[in-house]
Amino acid sequence: MRHSDTQNGTLMAIARGPDWAIAQQLRIAFENMTAALAASVFCAFTIVLLLWPAVDNRGLILWLGTASVLTLSRLTLFQRYQQATITLANYQRYKRGFVGACLLSGLVWGGLSLFLYPQDSMLHQAYMAFVLSGLCAGAVTVYAPVRGAFTAFALPALLPYAMQMGLHNGGQGILMGVLIGAFLLSLIRSARESRMKVEYLLQLQVKNADMARALHHRATHDDLVNLVNQGEFNRRLQRLTAENRRDGGEYSLIFIDLDLFKEVNDTGGHAAGDLVLKGVAEIIQRNMRGGDTAARVGGDEFAAILEGCPHERAVKIAETIRRDIEALRVSYDGKEFSVQASIGVSHGMMGQHSATGMLKAADAACYAAKEGGRNRVRENPADEKFVTSDRFNLTQALNFNSVI
Repeated sequence: MRHSDTQNGTLMAIARGPDWAIAQQLRIAFENMTAALAASVFCAFTIVLLLWPAVDNRGLILWLGTASVLTLSRLTLFQRYQQATITLANYQRYKRGFVGACLLSGLVWGGLSLFLYPQDSMLHQAYMAFVLSGLCAGAVTVYAPVRGAFTAFALPALLPYAMQMGLHNGGQGILMGVLIGAFLLSLIRSARESRMKVEYLLQLQVKNADMARALHHRATHDDLVNLVNQGEFNRRLQRLTAENRRDGGEYSLIFIDLDLFKEVNDTGGHAAGDLVLKGVAEIIQRNMRGGDTAARVGGDEFAAILEGCPHERAVKIAETIRRDIEALRVSYDGKEFSVQASIGVSHGMMGQHSATGMLKAADAACYAAKEGGRNRVRENPADEKFVTSDRFNLTQALNFNSVI
């Protein structure tokens, strides 16, 4: 189990930096592709029916077959994208595939004007203009999120028609071609503005997520040592103990109370004490495994949740932490400071032992280490019958949180 809660998990799904926003633009475009393909198929059959009396039927059938093959190819690309895990390594490949598919689709629609233009029928020319213009106008919102996609589609789709109008309809045709060109430029500009709005909204989402992530971090972590704070430690322990796994996953809890820390504050002041606490936090953190939680739960008290960790392994980790803390030396204002640690370890099974039982057992083991001469490790199995000391207020806090 990852210890991140639902809110933090949602925030972490939004990656930092511009890469996430760029990937989302491609995702939006691919999600719009199904609507684009449906519209393209509808327009293709409509234009075939409209032009059937005015142009070569065999050419129309060949064109419709080509458009159908391209539609199936684009649908295949969409399905592959849906099944793929998009990374920075393959993002460019899918983006090129998307833009390339737009270009091929534009060429197919442009080919209709080049090879099947109804020269002798103004009515069918109007039909063609209506379908092509509507198709390109609808494509703005579909292709705009990806840079270059709309232009790759619209230019080859509309320019051949504008050229044919100018070549076959005299002065009026030239005027119509210019108007179509102006319409095309306005669509390209609209697509650009739409893409910029999408980019802005996505970047704004990234900034908001970064702010929320920072606020969440400040609310759940200790400002000095950047470990999880007591409240977040309690919440994670509650979630872990509430899980009812079939394998009865074993887990362990470590309490660490620094020895001789008062002497550091008395001799070197709080500045020296803060440096010692940071050094201890670094020692604890580097001994954690993936998925473990290290926390500062008091002034000079620390704790750790070791998920899926048998008590023998937890005791070894605690002993390593104790030795590293004992070897820690901090220099400040020309003086050298050191501390030791009394450590208590408790162990239990998820779904069988409560958070309170784990806390009481670890607290009692830590107290026993203190009473036994300090600078040592003691362990207890989880049990709510242990009498806790006043050193850790975790049990009281945990019970209070459970009530509210």
